[in-house]
Amino acid sequence: MIILVDAMGGDNAPDAVIKGAVKAASEIKSEILLVGNEEIINRKVKEFFGKERIEEMASNIKIHNTTEVVEMEDTPTVAIKHKKDSSMVVRI
Repeated sequence: MIILVDAMGGDNAPDAVIKGAVKAASEIKSEILLVGNEEIINRKVKEFFGKERIEEMASNIKIHNTTEVVEMEDTPTVAIKHKKDSSMVVRI
């Protein structure tokens, strides 16, 4: 099973999402696929854990890079139609 996680979504994203995924990776056998900006995710991994890439934290965590972000002020239907490479749309 692959668990898709929107790394860029939520009030405390991506910090809380990254920390939660790393913790979960040690407790489950499923692959965890973080969907979001790879550069930002790996920068946070270095800040929190001193590693260059999240894949160094556990063999069952990977990143699917996205280049767009759905902002709070975006109209949901417009964002889904026009931001096809956002973490929200790719994950769905």
